[in-house]
Amino acid sequence: MKQSLNVLFFAPKAQAGAVPASNERIRGLQESGFQVQRCATIPALHKCIQANVSEDMPAAVVLAGSLPENCSAATYLRTMHPDVGIVAQTSGLQDADVIRLLQSGVDNYFGHDASHDLLAAILFRLFSRSDGGHDHFAAPADDTATSGWALQDQAWKLSSPEGTRITLTTGERAFLMVLFNAADRRATHRQLADAVNQDYALAASPAPQGRLGVLVSRLRRKCASQGEPLPLKSLHNWGYMFTGPVQS
Repeated sequence: MKQSLNVLFFAPKAQAGAVPASNERIRGLQESGFQVQRCATIPALHKCIQANVSEDMPAAVVLAGSLPENCSAATYLRTMHPDVGIVAQTSGLQDADVIRLLQSGVDNYFGHDASHDLLAAILFRLFSRSDGGHDHFAAPADDTATSGWALQDQAWKLSSPEGTRITLTTGERAFLMVLFNAADRRATHRQLADAVNQDYALAASPAPQGRLGVLVSRLRRKCASQGEPLPLKSLHNWGYMFTGPVQS
């Protein structure tokens, strides 16, 4: 593989007894050939990504905090750096915990007692997807057109028929998923608001204050700023309908 195997290791210092385990995990990754940089806070993680990640030098992030810390970090990463690969540690393998991590945006997960070989295999798989023609980290070429609008990258990006990809927030993602999954592409205000609030709760992130209309207005402006007017119709006193073609 031509690319450097850069791993950003998120290990909050506040976790009692976590430092020795984190040090051991980092040593295991280094012995497997990865270049590892430790980050103790989300702002530090953001700085590391800005300084180290590009299309020519992708990176994966390992989240080794508590479940709420990992979910918060994953939600932030998917919003601000949606193309970065994310692997999260979980102290247990309860379905609810795993679902919460996946819905926060992680690509894969591993148990607290997982071997270094297993974590290395997961990371190598993420990097191989970047290197083998199915680029997980880089955006598609600008001239990549589709037959309609589509949700991509685990629904964290909205792709227009012309191939423009628009990064979504947690709330925008939940809002559009409801509409795209509805048989007639329409849903009530209550259905949409409930989905948005539920996704913010699962992501351990506070929902933004304000009405559903504020979210819609911001989403419309975001799409319009990229030259892709959002084909969304407001149904008076009822809900919203997505009126554009949706890729099957």
